[in-house]
Amino acid sequence: MATRGCGFLNFPTIKFQGKLRPSQQQVVDLVRPQLEAGERQLYVVAPPGSGKTVLGLYLWAECVRRPALVLSPNSAIQAQWAARIDLFAGDAPLGPEVSTSADRAGLLTSLTYQAVTLPRRGDDGLDEAAIGLWQDRLVEEGQAQDPTEAQVWIRDLKRHNVDYYEQRLSAYRKQIRDEAGQRGESFEMLHDSSLRTLTRLRDIGVGLIILDECHHLLGHWGRVLADAREYLNDPVILGLTATPPDGSGASPADFQRYAEMLGEIDHDVPVPAVVRDGFLAPYQDLVYFVRPTAEELRYVAQADQHLAQVLELACAPREHSAEMAAVEDAAAAELEEPEQDESEEESAEFEEDPLSALHVMSSSEAVFDESTGAPAALPGEEMEFDDLEPVVHGLEREESNRTAALAEWLFTALQERRHAAVRLKSWGALVKRDPEFCQAARAFLQMRAIPLPENVPPLELDQEWSEVPEISIVVPVLDRYVRHALRRSPNPADHELAKQIIAGLRMLGVQITETGCQACASPVGRVLAYSQAKVSALLPILTAEMEAMGDRLRAVVVTDFEKTSATLAGIEHLLNEEAGGAIAAFRALVRNEKTDDLNPILVTGSSVLVDDDLAETFDQAAEAWLAEGGYDAKLTYAEEEGFHVVSGSGKDWCPRVYVQMITELFQRGLTRCLVGTRGLLGEGWDANKINVLIDLTTVTTSMSVRQLRGRSFRLDPAWPEKVANNWDVICLAPEFSKGLDDYARFIRKHENIFGVTDDAVIEKGVGHVHAALTQRKPELLDGSTAELNQEMLARAAQRDQVRALWKIGKPYDGEPVHTFEARLERRDSERAGFPPFSGQRETWSSESLSQSIGTAILYALEDAKLLPAGRRLKTSTRDGGYVRLFLEEASGEESQRFVQALQEALGPLHRPRYVIPRKAKFAQGNWFTRRLPEFLKTYFEPSELRTVMIHAVPSDLARNRELVAMYEKYWNQLVSPGEAVFALRTETEEEIAAMTREGLTPGGSFHAKEIFR
Repeated sequence: MATRGCGFLNFPTIKFQGKLRPSQQQVVDLVRPQLEAGERQLYVVAPPGSGKTVLGLYLWAECVRRPALVLSPNSAIQAQWAARIDLFAGDAPLGPEVSTSADRAGLLTSLTYQAVTLPRRGDDGLDEAAIGLWQDRLVEEGQAQDPTEAQVWIRDLKRHNVDYYEQRLSAYRKQIRDEAGQRGESFEMLHDSSLRTLTRLRDIGVGLIILDECHHLLGHWGRVLADAREYLNDPVILGLTATPPDGSGASPADFQRYAEMLGEIDHDVPVPAVVRDGFLAPYQDLVYFVRPTAEELRYVAQADQHLAQVLELACAPREHSAEMAAVEDAAAAELEEPEQDESEEESAEFEEDPLSALHVMSSSEAVFDESTGAPAALPGEEMEFDDLEPVVHGLEREESNRTAALAEWLFTALQERRHAAVRLKSWGALVKRDPEFCQAARAFLQMRAIPLPENVPPLELDQEWSEVPEISIVVPVLDRYVRHALRRSPNPADHELAKQIIAGLRMLGVQITETGCQACASPVGRVLAYSQAKVSALLPILTAEMEAMGDRLRAVVVTDFEKTSATLAGIEHLLNEEAGGAIAAFRALVRNEKTDDLNPILVTGSSVLVDDDLAETFDQAAEAWLAEGGYDAKLTYAEEEGFHVVSGSGKDWCPRVYVQMITELFQRGLTRCLVGTRGLLGEGWDANKINVLIDLTTVTTSMSVRQLRGRSFRLDPAWPEKVANNWDVICLAPEFSKGLDDYARFIRKHENIFGVTDDAVIEKGVGHVHAALTQRKPELLDGSTAELNQEMLARAAQRDQVRALWKIGKPYDGEPVHTFEARLERRDSERAGFPPFSGQRETWSSESLSQSIGTAILYALEDAKLLPAGRRLKTSTRDGGYVRLFLEEASGEESQRFVQALQEALGPLHRPRYVIPRKAKFAQGNWFTRRLPEFLKTYFEPSELRTVMIHAVPSDLARNRELVAMYEKYWNQLVSPGEAVFALRTETEEEIAAMTREGLTPGGSFHAKEIFR
């Protein structure tokens, strides 16, 4: 078949006998030219069930065409690779050239990672190094006075406590191997069998290594394979995974090695693409909101009191002498800013999305080098130290001179453009240096009705100040106050105040460090995450699913732990040991009459609990299953209230066996609801009949979320029309500063989740669950979640409609399209108004008004040559009164331009260059028309035009009067008669301010998003 020498000199012709799925073909089309260009690192992310095995074999057989090594995390996956070779055909049978043995290399060799990374065990060299490390540790920790005494200690353990000796020696062996791997010496730590296997592979000329489930390579396996790549003469590396790691839990060195070995992700096959192909089950993401219990709510409310106390400390009046201010003024030097910082346009960039800074707790670059007493240059920025002196808090001051109170300090910092140790020359330079502080400081002062300094522009928001979470403003402000002022003050009282503020914020889940602030463990966040109210949500969710699915229902409830193993100090009375755990969820199900009919079973790494109604049937089925499999296990049962505790004896009773058994009983329908932990029911667990997943976990990392959600996507051969419902349960108390902590976790969880929306597009993030769910906070709740919950429960039964929304069989376009969602705030004064054109018989609706304004913008942009002709406006409605608009067949740049114009025309006014009125027609009834039938009133009833709103002319169309005239023409044709007016005159600005007070300027909710089709 091939000529052997130092390798395969003539690779045979091997062809795939099937047809690649569209998502697989996309990867091949992307990767083939990279291989032809000499690329040797390929990294593909694709969901479970998307055909990664066939894809890898296709790239081996028809693109790389070199002997290949496939490595998998376990023997089951290893065998799958060898089995799939039956989809390929060559000049001769391929079977003999496929090996699953480490003792023989073939054209395709499929092994486990362990086969090539097995470490040395118990040989003299490794044990000697491990014992040496053990001796050093005993001496360092004071358990032995010198190495000789440590040696006697270890020898006594070996003689009198062998189990403990082997346990500790094994730990030190691992540490020696890890340290060697970190130094790139992993081969020296390998078992002889692994070295022999690698030698065979090198001799056969392996030109491709396929790393399946490559996210496992953040430890020992990755260290060995990084070294093996050079040993095997730099073959092409193909990494395949459904869950790329984000580095959490791994050492920086291991994560960097992983990134260097695989490179950047070349292609991430989104789940929707595989659903559209028909190889994963369609699904919908749903959410159920709960309120904390009364006792939990009282605790959450204390956080606001705590925040108020912290602010009271910071804002309390104190003596601040004029002499102190004079010293500061004399010491402050002006920083010569780069020329571009003079530009108003430059600083205006930071005004467009004021809330983006307020809602991000990012650390700010330190600009004061305490070791030298001089400002430190920011990355990429040069400073002339001769032109600059640090702002000195003079030691000659009297100790009574305190740092100014917070509000006064903020005013002075903005007025004098101070940042840490320097004073900047312009407002634009200050914004460029620290946009987050500039936003938050202005917001803090404006919320308290404190006038801003002259030449500091006010902050304008798309929402009411009352709707802005106070903590998002306070945290950046207090962070800079502590780091830039209190810590650098010569007064010990200021140092003490800094400590008090830091301690207070830590209770709220914020940690101030040397260089900024970051999130930390919050008692309030934990109370919300494991609220007792979440368990109660299982009952309405599963009741609705039972009514919709009947006997076909297969539900899985997943939690973080069996029990909550530990609680934070001070909240033990709120969170008992079962709070938020699997046992608490299971108890709730067996105690409820309806959900008890599901015959729930709890399965964790240490427990099996069975509904008491099911115990006898379970015992018979389990005994038969164990006997059929030849397992040595005998079951016993202990009765508890509502359930039985299952215990097993015999050498085969272990989690691997009983999870496999219970999964099969679940598949059969013996139980229709499993309760378990993500450690056991996450990666690697497979039950294709799952159609309801209720996620009670707190995981937010992309890898963990993908692993968990991937459980419900599998196709069910017995139900080809399967649609899965994935539920999150979120605890909310939005009226309190920390009451959205659990919602923030929900946002992070969905950051990388794609889903289908109610208007049949694909969207990533919480917005696909419902249009009212935004990155800031949920809208439309108005203090109650009942209406939204009822909508979600109703959607649980709408599986046929959801399946239709997915458009299965239609090609998936992975290029994002910019869209705009609006929920217009319709004033009562305009609700009875008709479009001001003859023959109009229906009042404006949000959809018709948005479409008319969008069309006017589109036509004007086309006339102005800012968009090419022929683009079509697409409008759709979403639940909650939201309207979505976007351009079809438009490029990313074109759709973004259009969305920006829409946002300016429909959204609140932010000092636009031109404004234009919108008028509506209002009927003026009289005695004659009141007697007419309704269908005749339109023709005979007199009417008058009234201005109901003024709108901004989009900035792209407001650059000059000629462009404004283009927009005005289409506005008059499609929206309303009216003349655009230049708005930046004093008298016009005063009129606009008056109209704003009268409610004649736009309001509502507006979201610029990206969607996929």
